[in-house]
Amino acid sequence: MPGALRHTARTTRRAVLRGAGAMAAGMAIPSLIIPGVALPGTARAEQKFAGQRLTYCAWGGAYQDGQKKAYCDPFAAATGLTIDQDGPADYAKIRLMVGSGQVVWDVVDVGSAFLYSATPQNMFEKLDFGVIDKSRIDPRYVTEHGVGDIVYSYNLAYSTTAFPGDKHPSTWADMWDIKSFPGKRMLNANAASTLEAALLADGVPPAKLYPLDVPRALKKLDQIKDDILYWETNSQSQQMLVSGAATMGLINNGRVYDSVRKGAGLALSWDLAIQAVDYLVIPRGSKNVAAAMALIDYVTHPEPQAMFANLMVFSPTNPDAFRLIDPKLTPWLATNPAYAERSVLLDNDYWRDNLDPVTKQWNQWRLT
Repeated sequence: MPGALRHTARTTRRAVLRGAGAMAAGMAIPSLIIPGVALPGTARAEQKFAGQRLTYCAWGGAYQDGQKKAYCDPFAAATGLTIDQDGPADYAKIRLMVGSGQVVWDVVDVGSAFLYSATPQNMFEKLDFGVIDKSRIDPRYVTEHGVGDIVYSYNLAYSTTAFPGDKHPSTWADMWDIKSFPGKRMLNANAASTLEAALLADGVPPAKLYPLDVPRALKKLDQIKDDILYWETNSQSQQMLVSGAATMGLINNGRVYDSVRKGAGLALSWDLAIQAVDYLVIPRGSKNVAAAMALIDYVTHPEPQAMFANLMVFSPTNPDAFRLIDPKLTPWLATNPAYAERSVLLDNDYWRDNLDPVTKQWNQWRLT
């Protein structure tokens, strides 16, 4: 169908078992060397950080499990570093930690809107590019305080049980059509991505999306306010859709892939998918900056990024990683060239300048 990609659990599961699983297993221990750290596959691991520990924080669920396997476990095995896991990431907690000087998260996976808005507020350590080789990463995904580790998209996804066959939602406007497509809808509890989806559903052309017309977006959301469920974390969005609590909604592409891989009857549309980037940052005041820098540098290599892509189909920020990704997964990747003309990129500059005031408007609307 134009603008949409449909997957069945049966065919995707078979492809994953044959392809991604085998490839991911084959890359369980990347064989490469980074400055000051010998990783598995070399003659001797230096155990540079033996006796030290840091806490890695991401978004929980299958996403964080994949990053633990692809990023943290190989690095810990090679360096002797103990890496504790915590999550889900919570921006209010980061602000509280930094403000109080009681920082317990050392490397955090954050969204671009938060990175760009919190950087001027001195929330993050400035990255040392003498340790972190930023040349490996597409320069669009590198800032002085964050290195992009994945590209993903917010898509319209739906239950194939609720909407079997050809009569199913495929556009953002369809999510507002309660009569044709009944059931609860789910949306991001954060303003970023949700307001974009509302405006796209209201017919705003992608080229004229920014600056966001927030009153117009909220007026559009008024039309389905009684039918909205909000997810606070990506894991929660996945659970809502799989359980049937919502029949459709806004969700990132990797979560749908993970659900379908496990047998869930879900599908997603690529029509006006909203692309975004997640970054690895070090909260200001971390007690383990040296190890945190080294871990981020490790993640810039193609092997860990490709391994994570094979596990969770999030697109890498290191272009060299694509040669290691199972081609069967290409239809699930947000940066697939086939989707380029019908994709929308989240505007980081807009959210840097407007996150706080727009979030205030958004929260007031939700409480009324």
